[in-house]
Amino acid sequence: MLQEVIVKSTGLWIADSQEAFAKAFMEYANLKEDRLFQVRMCTEKEQLLQAFAGEEIEILLITAEWYPVCKDRIKGECVIFLSEGSLPSELRMYPAVYKYQSAENILREVLYYYSEQCEEDICLTGIRRDNRVIGVYSPVGGSGKTVFALTLGQILAESKNVLYLNLEECSGLSELSGNNSWNLSDLIYFFRQKKSSFLYRLNSMVRKWDRLDYVPACDSYMDFRQITVEEWQKLLHLIRVQSDYQAVILDMGNMAGHEPDLLRQCDGIYVPAGTDLISQAKLAQWQKYIQILDGVDVLEKLQVLELPAAEGRVGSVEELSALPWQGLGTYIRGLLKE
Repeated sequence: MLQEVIVKSTGLWIADSQEAFAKAFMEYANLKEDRLFQVRMCTEKEQLLQAFAGEEIEILLITAEWYPVCKDRIKGECVIFLSEGSLPSELRMYPAVYKYQSAENILREVLYYYSEQCEEDICLTGIRRDNRVIGVYSPVGGSGKTVFALTLGQILAESKNVLYLNLEECSGLSELSGNNSWNLSDLIYFFRQKKSSFLYRLNSMVRKWDRLDYVPACDSYMDFRQITVEEWQKLLHLIRVQSDYQAVILDMGNMAGHEPDLLRQCDGIYVPAGTDLISQAKLAQWQKYIQILDGVDVLEKLQVLELPAAEGRVGSVEELSALPWQGLGTYIRGLLKE
């Protein structure tokens, strides 16, 4: 029997006289799989006044020219302005998003600002439904672990809602995907502050690798080292409980000895490893270490892999993105059918 999360969509109204813009944003947001928002639009000022009189407005995304119409009616709503470059000085106390960017970026910024103001976790009224955490780990250097994990994630994301998390001290992914303003260390800092609107903050940080969702990895070695195993476990728990992801991929490094505790959170664990003498010796030593730590339950979840030759060597982001349709992709699709 599946355990389900019942999600209450947050009422977001967009108030803008440009109907094409408002309609495009509304349709994009309402088609999002997470259904965090129920978006409605006003393209005439009279409609906005009627909405204040009879509708539940939790977030108001509004142009500056419309503010005088409703300023006396604004009470506890989260007000975010659509900016065309600048705002009048009297409105600069409010958050603003630049209007002429992608709907995805606007929505991400709205999520961020709302998570700052939201005081209670209104989105969660149930318990976790069925989902899977897939660990990818290897004690063997140069095993192609991250290439495998990203390719696995892209393949699963063809039919599922999948989140990829890189839990390595030095992942290098920010160099591939570009610098990001927020990453995993920021997400952990957020819930350290005991703020409850976790799901909104998570979704504000999610980026896309083709269809695969990911939160940018920590880019500071010192920030990473300050995250405890309990905080990693809490992060994973919150994602499993509050999000609609059907699978979470943990691409794990040697996190100061934390990996046995986090591997226990996984439903299955892929371990890429070479067949050469040294690789096999490292794998055997690590398995003995896990056994000493009373980790028989972890060992039972392991699936040791010998990846196709040279598939871990890619020369560009384009080559990495193409792997689901090449030899490694074929290999992974075979694993998933087993």
